[in-house]
Amino acid sequence: MINLSAAGLTTTESDCYKALLSKADWKPAELAKSVNMTRTNCYKILDNLVALKLAARFDKNKKLHYHATNPSRLLELAREQRMARDQAESDLQQATESLTHTYYQTLEQPAVRYFQGQAQIAQILQEIAGAHDEVVFVHTLAGVDYYGFDAMHQLRMLAPNNHVTRRALTPDTILATKNYRETDSLVLLNRTWLQAEDYTAPVEWGNFDDKLYIISYGKEAMGLIIDSQQIADSFRQLFALLERGQQLLPNYASLPKLASRKARTTS
Repeated sequence: MINLSAAGLTTTESDCYKALLSKADWKPAELAKSVNMTRTNCYKILDNLVALKLAARFDKNKKLHYHATNPSRLLELAREQRMARDQAESDLQQATESLTHTYYQTLEQPAVRYFQGQAQIAQILQEIAGAHDEVVFVHTLAGVDYYGFDAMHQLRMLAPNNHVTRRALTPDTILATKNYRETDSLVLLNRTWLQAEDYTAPVEWGNFDDKLYIISYGKEAMGLIIDSQQIADSFRQLFALLERGQQLLPNYASLPKLASRKARTTS
């Protein structure tokens, strides 16, 4: 049996369409008898097939007839079904984020969402780009190795393209001086530099809105978002302490390597 459900057809619609293909044209009464259904139901099915562009109606000897259209239309319908499902899933994801926030506020239980692999980790950066407040994060350049420079640059630029401001603690590595093209002011980034040896983990920690996020690049390739205002506020306080501590380090900001940072480009 040929299954046409992938094109969105019901069993009766499939039976009628396959019957239509068996000869050049049909009278509705003949088709109804052939597929063992009432004339009323057959007319409804034929109307559906015409709407789906799988059948066409025409007059012949002053009587209504139907014929099947090219079966390649089935593939078009299947693609349309798939696109509709993908859009529905995307809409559901956005709705779930809102519902999760409501759930947390109501039941006071933090929600944890896990992400694995390049496509899902990219979703974290896409969500960050929709932040309503300033984003703060401890930066790692491991994302460049994981995605490649161009792909990572595009993901990083999502936030400034949406006018989202950011503050970062960034390890002062040699790679950091070469890999980026826009100045900090252009990408809405205010950073504090760390000595390279002070933070070497390929893990990014950050906060946006009432969420804490962690992205572990490399072999682990996973990330998570914790929807919790309390945890997010805690991280933001820790970030402020680290940021202030680095800014107060004696003579650190005056080191020759860092003196030229204002003129360097980065994202």
